[in-house]
Amino acid sequence: MTIDMVCNFRKCRKSLTNQAWVTTCSHAFCIEHGKSEFKRNIENSLTCPACGNELRDKFDVIQADLRPSETFKSIVLAGMRPDTIMDIAMRAMSFWSYQVEQETLYHESMAKHMREKLKCLEEINTLNAQKLKAELETCKRKISSLQAEFHKKNKQAEELKANLEDKSRKIQKLTYQLDAKKRKDIRVDNFESSNNHEQCMDISDLVVNRAGSTSDAFVFRPAKDSDDSRRICTPKTPMFDFRHRERNKPQSHFTFRPLPP
Repeated sequence: MTIDMVCNFRKCRKSLTNQAWVTTCSHAFCIEHGKSEFKRNIENSLTCPACGNELRDKFDVIQADLRPSETFKSIVLAGMRPDTIMDIAMRAMSFWSYQVEQETLYHESMAKHMREKLKCLEEINTLNAQKLKAELETCKRKISSLQAEFHKKNKQAEELKANLEDKSRKIQKLTYQLDAKKRKDIRVDNFESSNNHEQCMDISDLVVNRAGSTSDAFVFRPAKDSDDSRRICTPKTPMFDFRHRERNKPQSHFTFRPLPP
């Protein structure tokens, strides 16, 4: 698996595939950041954006072709001594090894940072889980308390409902008794009022009026309460018969004799 170099600019890290700016301090940069960072001034001095080393020589930083043509490969090292070729190759391999090592260190640093962040998040998650667990237990206890209170209030409500029904029945009974008492008082008042308007007749007058007829029986009977006609005040005594009364006796003196059974 081929590993591509990336731009060593801190905020870029773009993959380098075709062309790149490389330095003698073994750093590589993309075309955009190379053009912006490697502008030579009057003193012909540059600074590496990655490590801060000065790049004074003309060949301390160059724009390299990462995918050279076959012709370039055939001619670039042609005519050089083998030791020179090996030296150039060793330096090129050292540059590549440094880039791989830097990339490995970068990934290890990122992995370490991620592990620390993950550990921190796990601790936060554990604390949050404990907190939520404690809140859950509190809510459960609160729910149990509210359920107990609900059952208690429900029982009290049922008792109050039963008491209310009992009181309602008693009130209905008392209301019925009160209405009956009022009707009874009204009947008594009406009876007394009607009695005050009754006309009474003297028994002696009745005897005198009927004394001329001996054949007629003069009988007293108790008056009925349901009779709405003219009422006569009579004593609460059994029936009396005046048919055999002596006519020549004074009218004011007469005797009562009960009828034979």
